[in-house]
Amino acid sequence: MDLGLKGKVAFITGAAGGIGKQTAIALGAEGVNLALCDINREALEKTAAELREKGVKVLTGQADVTKADQTVPFEERTVAEFGRIDILINDAGTGRLSDPMELPEKEFRRNMDLMLYAPIRLIKEIAPYMQKGKWGRIINVSSMFGKQPGGLLDYDTIKASVIMVTKDFSNYFAKDNILVNAVCPGPIRTRLWEAPGQLGEQLAKILGKTVDEAIDFYAASNIPLGRYGKPEEVASLITFLASDKAEYITGQAINIDGGMVKAVV
Repeated sequence: MDLGLKGKVAFITGAAGGIGKQTAIALGAEGVNLALCDINREALEKTAAELREKGVKVLTGQADVTKADQTVPFEERTVAEFGRIDILINDAGTGRLSDPMELPEKEFRRNMDLMLYAPIRLIKEIAPYMQKGKWGRIINVSSMFGKQPGGLLDYDTIKASVIMVTKDFSNYFAKDNILVNAVCPGPIRTRLWEAPGQLGEQLAKILGKTVDEAIDFYAASNIPLGRYGKPEEVASLITFLASDKAEYITGQAINIDGGMVKAVV
């Protein structure tokens, strides 16, 4: 299926691994030129090298997305290299289990900067390039925990806010043929769950199980399909939303969660 993406330019944050990396791979396979941004230079360059081996045009920029003085120069370099930016994927993020009564305000604010304020700022910085061409796609990676609580006060609150940001910007940019959507993954097998100190290890300590046992137990107990999602599956949805095949979809927050969200709206 031709998704109409060949020659487009995508700017992806959190692109060194997980959903961001797989989205880069999926878009690259459709002929999209890529500007990949991440704070982890080593992993970022490894991802870029894998893509270049497949013939994909890739530009990389190590950046902390909470700092405009790091993202703006990379945006400008992207436009100098490719001539424009057509697609923005806001994927950079983190999360950990925490007691709502003990979560430090400093940590909450830091995560707000990373997962809410940074995407808002990036939209404001990059959307003008899309407005010039009267075509654009902005896709924010939210979470199913933005729709129903998952026990992470900061993460849940921020991801719910991302959904509303998505809806507000979708209305604002509709006149410019810029579509703004969010994807809401459930548990996905990425570093957020599997890396040392992350959710899998935290859950294992609570349950008194190994990390693999804890992850399997959570899936069997909470996910109707009985398994975690794959980053590639989320990337496929993002790629579709970035394409001409999704030209009548905007302002939506689409679940990809194995059936976990039970709400009817």
